[in-house]
Amino acid sequence: MAQNQDPHQATKRGRTAPGLQHGRLRYGAVADEAVVRNRLLTAGVAIVVVTLVGALGFWFIGGGDWSFEDCAYMVLITITSVGYQEVLPVAQAEYGRIFTMVVLVCGMGVSFYFLSALTAFIIEGDLREALWRRKMHNRLLGLRDHFILCGAGRTGSYVTDELLRAGCDLVIVELDGKCLDRLIKKHGETFIAIEGDATDDQILKEAGIERAQGLVTALEHDQDNLFVSLSARGLNESLRIVSRANVDRVTPKLRQAGANAVVSPSNIGGRRMAHELLRPNVVGFLDFMTRDQESQLEIEEVEVFEGSPLVGLKLAKSRIREVSNALVLSVVNSGDHTYNPGPEFEFDSGMTLIVLGESAEVERLRRYVAGERGSYS
Repeated sequence: MAQNQDPHQATKRGRTAPGLQHGRLRYGAVADEAVVRNRLLTAGVAIVVVTLVGALGFWFIGGGDWSFEDCAYMVLITITSVGYQEVLPVAQAEYGRIFTMVVLVCGMGVSFYFLSALTAFIIEGDLREALWRRKMHNRLLGLRDHFILCGAGRTGSYVTDELLRAGCDLVIVELDGKCLDRLIKKHGETFIAIEGDATDDQILKEAGIERAQGLVTALEHDQDNLFVSLSARGLNESLRIVSRANVDRVTPKLRQAGANAVVSPSNIGGRRMAHELLRPNVVGFLDFMTRDQESQLEIEEVEVFEGSPLVGLKLAKSRIREVSNALVLSVVNSGDHTYNPGPEFEFDSGMTLIVLGESAEVERLRRYVAGERGSYS
């Protein structure tokens, strides 16, 4: 990752996509280009082979009296049909005209194939990329409540995996095109990639930050994450911002800049290693829930909105266990957690339930809390 490079470098490396004045939509449709490129290479090799074989044929027909340069020139003016006068007296040599006709037929066929492949490589490639960029730009303009990831390095790649696994709409901003190419190769066009400097406000606007639901800044340097957090908060006051921090002393500054949460990979990594030693079964259970793609267990948030049938009810009377087997682990109210709430705990609007259960059971509970009568039975 090279997020601290020249912020205008991205726009210098390629054409600007329709509507993007600062960033560049990363073109990821490389499969068709590879086919056209291989076809062009095959046609070029065929041209060389026909020229060499034809030149050798004329040289043998002439008994070695004709120079190889004249023989090659004879092949080229024959297969290109330029109409120049013959430089070799092929009419006087045995099989000269017959061989010339063979070279003419084979050479023209190969020439037309090469020209068609070259045309496809130039025109179709540009047209395909232009259409792709327009489609991606329209898709970007239509995004609402999406997530933005700034930085597609090692940390960002794991963030991408989790967000795409959850089915989120994702826009990734990264200055290093190679990082984007790796993610595109892995995930295809399940996200929108913008090659540009995330510390540039205009790049964030082009990523739709005013319409976004959340932003993760996982850049390599803390000062860049600090700058992005500050800019993002100024552009969208309701945005949830999660920032990476390499050193703990930067955490208060990131929060002051507008980050809702700050994550230190080294801190979490160290704690995880200690937990693997001290309580491996607990870590294994959490991994089973959060990382095993075949696992049906989830820890999810369920919001209690105004008008929910839970408002004003105590846990014992809430019918939660009748509706769903999901387990209420905690209730969050204005930032305060009530762990393992008792039967006398009373629900109110604005609370968030932290629940554990299978995907289907969590969804049944969510529909019940939302007041969708009959849809959870």
